Amino acid sequence: MSENSNNIIESLAAPERVKSPRFVFLYLLLAAVMAVMLGRSFWLQVWRGSKFMAQAEGNRVSEEMIPAPRGIIYDANGKQLVENIASTDLVLDPTGLVSEDAESMLMENLPKLVPVTAEQIRDDIAKAKSTRRMVRVYEALDHDATLAVEQEQAHLPGAMLASTLVRKYQQGQEIGHITGYTSPVSADELEKRPELRPVDITGKSGIEKFYDQQLRGQTGVAYVEVNANGKPQKQLDKRDPTAGADIHLTVDTDLQNYIYSLLEDKSQQKQKDGQAQLLGAVVAMDPRSGAVRAMVSFPGYDPNIFSQPNLTDQTINIIKDERRPLFNRAADGTYPPGSTIKPVLAAAALNDGIITPQTTFLSTGGLTIGQWNFPDWKAGGHGITNVSKALAESVNTFFYLITGGDETREGLGVERATKYLEDFGWGEPTGIDLPSEASGFLPSPEWKEEAKGEQWYIGDTYHLAIGQGDVLATPLQITAGIAAIANGGVWHRPFLVRDISPPEGEPILTKSYSKKTSVNAASIRVVRNGMREVILSGSARSLSDLPIALAGKTGTAQIGGSDETHAWFTSFGPYDSPDLVVTVLVERGGGGDVEAVPIARNVWQWWNENKHE
Repeated sequence: MSENSNNIIESLAAPERVKSPRFVFLYLLLAAVMAVMLGRSFWLQVWRGSKFMAQAEGNRVSEEMIPAPRGIIYDANGKQLVENIASTDLVLDPTGLVSEDAESMLMENLPKLVPVTAEQIRDDIAKAKSTRRMVRVYEALDHDATLAVEQEQAHLPGAMLASTLVRKYQQGQEIGHITGYTSPVSADELEKRPELRPVDITGKSGIEKFYDQQLRGQTGVAYVEVNANGKPQKQLDKRDPTAGADIHLTVDTDLQNYIYSLLEDKSQQKQKDGQAQLLGAVVAMDPRSGAVRAMVSFPGYDPNIFSQPNLTDQTINIIKDERRPLFNRAADGTYPPGSTIKPVLAAAALNDGIITPQTTFLSTGGLTIGQWNFPDWKAGGHGITNVSKALAESVNTFFYLITGGDETREGLGVERATKYLEDFGWGEPTGIDLPSEASGFLPSPEWKEEAKGEQWYIGDTYHLAIGQGDVLATPLQITAGIAAIANGGVWHRPFLVRDISPPEGEPILTKSYSKKTSVNAASIRVVRNGMREVILSGSARSLSDLPIALAGKTGTAQIGGSDETHAWFTSFGPYDSPDLVVTVLVERGGGGDVEAVPIARNVWQWWNENKHE
């Protein structure tokens, strides 16, 4: 065979060397890599394609929330009490925090534009990432800061501007305890109410808190196309916000403001005379329905300080004020009621037949039981006394006997006495439409045994009979109880909101609870007559020259066994057809006839001249 033929045979046999194990392994490895790449491509483009497309769309389209206008609060005469002011907040969106470099860029650049520190931003970043929710970084940016953030948006990953609304209150400290205030949503609220956003505001006290759901409305949203730097390009779609419902109060702010100015003037005068400033409350309520016409706690506070970010530096002054202006003395303050308790106990004794209108007792200066003496306020006593005189002159002996009795006669006893007081709304919250209210306190033998480890003595019942000892009531409770006497025996739950008006549809009238007390009409008439005698010949006879016929009851309540006393006066009028009950409390004010009655006189004069029918 020739040499050429041999070369041809060798060349034909060469491919067999390619099939060696080493080359086979390389071929298989290459095939496996290609298979993985093709499979991954199929998974990304086909199996998971719709999800990643949606994510890409989400990166391209931004959702901008449009705040809903919070409902407006009006007084009984249609006077607007609040308005919504546009504001711009800086918030942190966790979806924009894509890397540590982005976070570092934000911490470096943002403090140059807004008065926040890098440490604050680090904390906000951690909060946003852990909760996966937006976090408010700064409230109410001024115009220059807003422009600066807009211009540097590309260097502020995760930071964005949010339009918000803040409350401005037209009436300030005069009505702050009623309207309450709003402020940014708290972490606790966000946890409990999933409908809230970190940039929302919510009611924190008063009507703003109690009716927060109705006032809030529904947030709108705009879908905006943004570029790679997060700058808006065009609006794609929009859902308009729905405004919150408006609220109309029963409160006459003209009366409210007058009472507040009256207390303020008296407080300033006391200060000039070297006395402590006045602290107290006045409640005015319609006995026909329970509608509150005025509820003043003095001193008050300006709710704008808590709702408007540029004023929040003043909050520390309010919190530190020893006069406790945030404390609503009218609804949350509990005090020994003194002789304001006596009309209810007189009605109870008449109703249960303990006395009749003709029953008389001899007041000689008090009662002596064993070694204990329970005095009348008048040395030597008041002489022969029936129920009308007992109310007119506030004769302690009469009420000792009808409530506690003695060895010769039966009294109501503590259990029946407290049962009647409960019937007139004492010892539990009235249920007024406010987020907080004190319950007052009615003592009992069981309570004393448990709390003090002591048995109940007849002296404890005597103390209850004149509104002393451990019994406590709020000005609001006393007002509602006296209203039931004024109107003939029906107890109405006090209320502040007349109606709620949604953006569309008819106003929704609020429904107040009412109940008939267990005291019969005849007994109520006798007590009303006795309270009229308080004005004609008793402790408030200085009001007998007013053009409006009144009935009332003074009270001077000793404080914890000291010589200091709270001054009370509660009254209703016109006597034949009452349309208002007014209760005045002056803390540590001395005698009710000296301090509380003159304030009530001014209130009744104003009401007679200015009341709105």
